[in-house]
Amino acid sequence: MDEFKKILRIDILELALRIWTAFFIFIYGIAKWKQFEGAKLIDISIKDATEFQMMWAFFGTTKIYPLIVGSIQITGAILLLFRRTKLLGAVLLTPVFINIIILDILYKINEGALLNAVVFQSVFIFIFIQQRQKIIQIFNTLILAEDNYLSQKMRVTRF
Repeated sequence: MDEFKKILRIDILELALRIWTAFFIFIYGIAKWKQFEGAKLIDISIKDATEFQMMWAFFGTTKIYPLIVGSIQITGAILLLFRRTKLLGAVLLTPVFINIIILDILYKINEGALLNAVVFQSVFIFIFIQQRQKIIQIFNTLILAEDNYLSQKMRVTRF
């Protein structure tokens, strides 16, 4: 019975973390649609701009890139909410947040933003750990299928 209580507590913790993370990522995704508008180096020469100003200007020069990142964040946040799609949401959001973490470090973005990105990525890692059996099963089905005669189409169908 104690094992069941432990599993139940971990499941409740994961659900709470997923809802909390999805909420903030959804908000950040929506904000991306307006966040970088007008962010260009107009009043400052490039040689005088800080790393932060350079990065902000880079994202402000195009409307489509922040829209793509924001759309991926919104989609991933929605996927995190559901038990059956949480792994897909974590997989979709991981490259986005690794990129955000790298940019935050290299361009000296506010430490609070970096901390948020690291915490969110930690939640994804927690989901990966919780879903490790499913990940192994997917890997075996798609990559290491013992049935050599299975075509790629059949492997995807089995998946």
